[in-house]
Amino acid sequence: MDGLLIYAQSPKPDRAGMKQKPVLYSVFDAAFRLIDLALNDNEYLQPQKLHRLLYLAQAYHGATYHGRMLMPAVFVAEEAGPMEPNVYAVMEESRPDVRLRAIDEKTVHFIASIWSQFGHHSVDHLSQSVRNHQPYQEAFKAAPGTVISYASMVKFYAAVKKNATTAEAGEIVRPRVMRSHKGKPVATTDWLPRRIK
Repeated sequence: MDGLLIYAQSPKPDRAGMKQKPVLYSVFDAAFRLIDLALNDNEYLQPQKLHRLLYLAQAYHGATYHGRMLMPAVFVAEEAGPMEPNVYAVMEESRPDVRLRAIDEKTVHFIASIWSQFGHHSVDHLSQSVRNHQPYQEAFKAAPGTVISYASMVKFYAAVKKNATTAEAGEIVRPRVMRSHKGKPVATTDWLPRRIK
């Protein structure tokens, strides 16, 4: 990747990302959990695949949870696909020593759902799929290295219908198995009220 650009300060936030603070403290909270999920499946998570999974996690979290950001991350449209430049710069040589913060069970489940939905795909498949999505195409058309708008990510992934390469936002989070008052296993999902316009 020629001419890597590291952002000293974030660009102006989108209106969609201004609703609440991000769920995670840093992008590394999600990145290292995805790497660990891959290791649990005896898979080495390639750096390019990690970037695509982080991008999809951010987009689908916003689409599923009414615009709420999963992590404070910026994605740029590079030729290979969406990249988070800070993760690229820090993890270029090896895994850095970063202290992860505790995250709630709901967020851990969301990240695991992203892995189970997209982790089995090859990096080439994920890259090709994401490069065909409107938010990436708009940013790349403006110029390689352009920041992909969080608002356009949320809007696109909230409206997308399931096809061979894209899942609907409502299908990303797997149901959790809990016990009923009688001890029987029951599949549950989060209740998300309908958005009033």
